[in-house]
Order: sequence, then C-alpha cells, then structure tokens
Amino acid sequence: MQTKILIIGACGQIGTELTSKLRATYGVENVIASDIRKLENDVVNNGIFEVINALDYNQIEQLIEKYHITDVYLMAALLSATAEKNPAFAW
Repeated sequence: MQTKILIIGACGQIGTELTSKLRATYGVENVIASDIRKLENDVVNNGIFEVINALDYNQIEQLIEKYHITDVYLMAALLSATAEKNPAFAW
C-alpha cells in the first residue's frame, strides 16, 4: 500500500517545513496539506490542499476516506500568546 499523508495544521510554522519535506520524500500527490484557512503560500499553491477544522471529526474522516490516507500528522496548535489570552479556550 502506498503511503498517503494528511497534515492537519500544515500552514503553521512547523507544518510548512514538514509539508515541504514530506512532499519531496513521498511525492506531491501523496501528501495532502490542510488547515483551518487557505493562505497564499507554498503549502497551498504547490500541492493538494483542503480547508478543514481540526476539531471536526467528520471532516477529517471524509478526507481520510477521499484520499485513502494511511498516516496523519496533527500539527494544529494555538500560539502561546493566543492561549494565554483565553486559557479556557486553549484547554
């Protein structure tokens, strides 16, 4: 079975680097980048990209089925400054 990777939170600081490296390793067609919003950057413009909410189980499940995903990297996170302003939300 061919490796198919879904990266959740691909537009973040670490996600952009990870997406680039995995696409170079496994092929652009085998790495699906996703984030909560679509930005104008290399992650979005240089491969498959889907807008998803990391908290929406059904959305993630649909993408896993659609692309026959074998591996999921969860990079979605809040910036510490955002979490410090609203600790209950961060929790």
